[in-house]
Amino acid sequence: MWTVFRRFPATLSLGVGLLLCAGCDSGPLRPSGAQEFQDADAKYNALVTQGTPPSAPAWDAVIAEFEEVPQGSKARPEADRRIAAIRTLRGALPPRPLATPGATGPGTSEADTKRAACEALAKKLGQTHDEPARVPLRKALDQCREELVRLESHNHPPGEGGDEHGNEPH
Repeated sequence: MWTVFRRFPATLSLGVGLLLCAGCDSGPLRPSGAQEFQDADAKYNALVTQGTPPSAPAWDAVIAEFEEVPQGSKARPEADRRIAAIRTLRGALPPRPLATPGATGPGTSEADTKRAACEALAKKLGQTHDEPARVPLRKALDQCREELVRLESHNHPPGEGGDEHGNEPH
């Protein structure tokens, strides 16, 4: 019986030690990454507010801070999105088009414009089922086609002449 009482203090101290250590959880093995993300996000927002161009070296530090957010953290997907956005803006701009709208080519002549207008009228006429509403559309389409024929008859490519028509109005 004495052996039970002699072991009791040792057992009690071991139990108290285990209870105290159970409350001392060091947390997950990986940090949450929230602090790293908040620090990087503050710098990101400051650069955006200042209007800093994406090519500025200050963005390199922000990218490095976003990359410090641990892979397993909940903030990592947002950090990856921010990194991708910065890198996309830093990329090369697409090349300028060789031709500018309204200069030359299809769709730039008066006949091409009139052809597109006639096409739009024809579509509208085809979608209209009410006969009284179709009458003015039919008249407008007929007039559009007449103007298109006249424009096409006077529309000559550069260097082809076109003086054969005399002084007829275009």
